[in-house]
Amino acid sequence: MQGSLMTTPSGYGDLPATHDELGFTPAAQALAAIITEAEISDTPLTLGVYGPWGSGKTSLMQMILTDLDHNRCTTVWFDAWRYAQQEALWRALLLDVVEALRLLVERDATWLHGYIDHQNRLQPDQPPTSMDAEGCAATRATLTTRLDDLTASLYRSVEREENGALEFQWDAAGKLVANTVIRAGFSAIPILGQIGKAVEKAGEAAGAENYPDQLLNLFQRERLRVYREQVQSLEQFRTGMATLVNDLITSQKRRLVIFIDDLDRCLPEQAIGVLEAIKVLLDIRGCIFVLGVDREIIEHGIRVRYKEFALAEGHSGPFPVAERDYLEKIVQIPFTLPPLAPDAITAFLQQRLPTVKGLSDEERHEVAHLMTTGLLRNPRKVKRSFNIFRLHLRLDRAQGRTTPAGLLAKLTVIQTSFPDLYERIAKAPALLKSIEAIARGINLATPIPQELRDEMSQQDARLREMLHHAPWYELLSDTALAELVYQSRVTGKG
Repeated sequence: MQGSLMTTPSGYGDLPATHDELGFTPAAQALAAIITEAEISDTPLTLGVYGPWGSGKTSLMQMILTDLDHNRCTTVWFDAWRYAQQEALWRALLLDVVEALRLLVERDATWLHGYIDHQNRLQPDQPPTSMDAEGCAATRATLTTRLDDLTASLYRSVEREENGALEFQWDAAGKLVANTVIRAGFSAIPILGQIGKAVEKAGEAAGAENYPDQLLNLFQRERLRVYREQVQSLEQFRTGMATLVNDLITSQKRRLVIFIDDLDRCLPEQAIGVLEAIKVLLDIRGCIFVLGVDREIIEHGIRVRYKEFALAEGHSGPFPVAERDYLEKIVQIPFTLPPLAPDAITAFLQQRLPTVKGLSDEERHEVAHLMTTGLLRNPRKVKRSFNIFRLHLRLDRAQGRTTPAGLLAKLTVIQTSFPDLYERIAKAPALLKSIEAIARGINLATPIPQELRDEMSQQDARLREMLHHAPWYELLSDTALAELVYQSRVTGKG
């Protein structure tokens, strides 16, 4: 799109950025270059994009995706949160990867011609496959069958667990009662003690000797058989996936790049399951992972995952799985998103403030300066604070007031970046004048308690610096100040 046709963004939404407004371009280009230039011998490879919620992980990852050489990279975007309702999140990831390969086979004609040419060269003694419509259709059909078989092997690993019920029926020749039918869901099998209690009375009523023991033995053997089938199916899946990635991706000098986003929004057990799937089932040459997570949340998930082992009877010593070591074994290239630079916040606000009606150029400059000074350096916090400021301004003008925009900006910053202090101000609006006086180094007619002075000295320097700049709350009457703070409460804690 030509620059002259682009409209100034209004800023209400919180969708990932489609163009860089916050200075992510250098990082995106550097990480995209690492992925594109990675040799097959460098893979499998995992890049970790670390940062708390709202720090811009998704935006950065989408910029990386855009910057990749798509002639060398086949990509998968897995939004973990979208599948969070599924018990086995790791399986949803694997299926997404299979579907990405299916799309490559079905829709990329250039890739398909390259694949056919490569296969013909690999088998010079065989009649070559034609690249006409018939040859392409036959090749697609063969590859689709392989992908279907791969999916089937994954589903077989859980078929009994999810859908099946164990059913045994014994005839009169057995020690158990003739024509007895026992049914139980697979999930009940490990709880052997409960099964024993459930069948004990039935055995006594039927008069069968050792009825519970025999039944438990049958369940145990059936459970082991099903588990064995699961392991075999998962191993079959991994082998099939490795072969397909080699045939479809690495043989064409491509990389399979798998972006995993919002993993830290899922339950800890789910998140760790995905990490283990990456390490166990997708640890394949040609695969590169870009993992966007809050490191602290994942490390907490590791503690949750292994807490039972750590608390097991007889265990002593340190936690059995060192959280940082766990991630370091999976992530080879860590990148932690830094806090936003002040210049980036100012530029972001100055780009959007012209859309706010009723502000002079001087007021726009003032608001941008105050919010840049005081806000947390978090992209989501900046966007959210800008939206709250606009709402405050509209409400103020709708009430017939003309509160200086800078004072609305200051209150917005306190509300969104210093919520504990804001809660106290909401109960006692005059506190705004007191903390402002402390920051400015002036006295009020009413003495300021030393306790409050000591508390302000411990506050973040950003707050004190912002309050030091004009305009000041001393301009407002106590009534106007109370109305302003009361009005701000409709937006919540920010």
